[in-house]
Amino acid sequence: MLISLTVFINFRGDQLRKNFIGYLVDALRRSEINVFIDDQEHIGEDLTNLFKRIEDSGIAIVVFSSRYTESKWCLEELVKIKERVEQGRLKVIPIFYKVSPTNVKRLKGEFGDNFRDREWEFESDEPKIKRWKEALAVVSRKFALTFDEQSALEIEFVNNIVKEVLKMLQDIYTMERSQSSR
Repeated sequence: MLISLTVFINFRGDQLRKNFIGYLVDALRRSEINVFIDDQEHIGEDLTNLFKRIEDSGIAIVVFSSRYTESKWCLEELVKIKERVEQGRLKVIPIFYKVSPTNVKRLKGEFGDNFRDREWEFESDEPKIKRWKEALAVVSRKFALTFDEQSALEIEFVNNIVKEVLKMLQDIYTMERSQSSR
């Protein structure tokens, strides 16, 4: 089984697209890393195409931010990412961007408040809420990178993410080569 070497980025669009995510995508592409974000999808396409993009990826970067849980699509993508990780078909790099890991893991602060708004909005769909909570719990407990007010420059943080992605891609490539030579 060959794992794709595409990196899928899951993030709250209107909060991060024009700054942090833009810098990250640019840095990944300069390192010749194939990256996918939702603005590459064609207008008029079904949003569920994003699930296919996740399935076609080898790595997902999940950028937790204070407004992440405002978006049911971020949460739906996260559920798909968790499923693929558990199947051994996707590696994940959680990023805590200006949000406390504790607030994400325990659904506290603005992150938790926004999640409770989604819970209220979808109160009649308890299985969906349960899937969201499980995905948040699983992904947020992986080894992660954190950027907060005490962190170094944002560009240094982006460079650290690129280094981690390159290491992960090398590990995937090495694993694929050893499996294909058997």
